[in-house]
Amino acid sequence: MRQHKQTGSGRVNQAEQTTRDQEVVRANRELTAYFKGQRTEREARAALKIIKTFVRDREHLDPKTRPPLPGLAAPPADPGPRERKPKRRKTKSKKARRQAESSNQTMATEATTSEPTDREE
Repeated sequence: MRQHKQTGSGRVNQAEQTTRDQEVVRANRELTAYFKGQRTEREARAALKIIKTFVRDREHLDPKTRPPLPGLAAPPADPGPRERKPKRRKTKSKKARRQAESSNQTMATEATTSEPTDREE
């Protein structure tokens, strides 16, 4: 197996890091295009090599100090526990309300009609 040459102190300046990130994002798009049938297998293999190299280099970094993945926004700083909002009550839809109202009206009508009308005088 080939050994990778380690140049410098392992730190990469910001300009080089952004270039690498752009290259990885482009490689991801190339690989996606291959699976959609828009690129050749040769282009997909080249893109995969770029991605594998990026992942291999990233594995050597401390998980706490790793930069966010290219193409994704940085994770938000953890502000601590959030206050929970009370759950909203679900309201019935207009159709359900109309049906409930109509059934209430029919029940009220039935109740008034079923009352005895014979009164003793």
